[in-house]
Amino acid sequence: MIPHRLARRPLTITAWSVVAVTCVALSPVWLLLAWLASRLSGRPQPLVFARLLVGYLTDGLVVLAGCGLLWVMSGGGRLIDTPRFQLAHWQLLRWFARKLATGVRSVLQINEQRDESTEAERVLQSDGPVLVFSRHAGPGDTFLILDRLMSRFNRRTSVVLKDTWALEPSVDLLAHRLPHAMLDTSDREESERQIEWVASELGARGALLLFPEGGNFTPERRRKVLDSLRRKGRRRAAARAQEMTNVLPPRPTGALAAIRGNPEADVVFASHTGLGLAAYPGELWRDMPIGRTLRTRMWHVPSTEVPTDSDEQVAWLNRWWRRIDDWIVAQQ
Repeated sequence: MIPHRLARRPLTITAWSVVAVTCVALSPVWLLLAWLASRLSGRPQPLVFARLLVGYLTDGLVVLAGCGLLWVMSGGGRLIDTPRFQLAHWQLLRWFARKLATGVRSVLQINEQRDESTEAERVLQSDGPVLVFSRHAGPGDTFLILDRLMSRFNRRTSVVLKDTWALEPSVDLLAHRLPHAMLDTSDREESERQIEWVASELGARGALLLFPEGGNFTPERRRKVLDSLRRKGRRRAAARAQEMTNVLPPRPTGALAAIRGNPEADVVFASHTGLGLAAYPGELWRDMPIGRTLRTRMWHVPSTEVPTDSDEQVAWLNRWWRRIDDWIVAQQ
């Protein structure tokens, strides 16, 4: 369980700031050593990892400083929820997502190919609230999708995150000052309540970004999910999941909570492929997506076409995940 913010933040902010300032100050040394390691090993990973880390720490320090300045300007937090300071935090989040996404694309030399439907483009450029249900696979895809929604479509994007992100202080501060859902997944009812509330609060140009799979797809995680479904006697669900080779079966509770919270919102399904299947540091080190092509696709579903019955919504979500899997197969 993540400690309460009053006990957590003095430790996380202090420790993270000391480490980040030290690493950034010594970045010329780290980058030189990483360059030598890459030259000697003949592998790009040391230098690529060092560049990504230095960029992330630098951007995180800017966000921390920005959050601190906004806290002071808001009268020690007394005005932090007013429209003026909420707008400033949205702008800070958009800058953070843009910097991280740009850094990832540049350092990894990723080429992006977009294949959006006209309907998805239209609804994302409109003012109405949208629910974005996305595939989750590959390192950094959360920030890449967030940047796209915020920078290209000017969406105030709320994100559904696991509460472990609270240990990263820049994310922790932004997520709690803006309407995001940071979930303790061991408490299902509270998690659903948070998602439903955030969805209900979406205003003009608001978007909720949710990953129904619950975690980055990897073949190992897929195998564990299939084994779990079979142990629980859910043969039909296991059979459906077995047919999808590139995605995890969606966990419907979060998506259904978002729909309950804002039944008037249109839904956009998002998929991508090309970032690899790394979910842990060791996997990322072995399979960095250097020089790859990131292919993306979005589909639009009007709110009037979303089923109203919960059982039908589960079946509808599974059908869409099968369609996403088919699209990934076609790209491969």
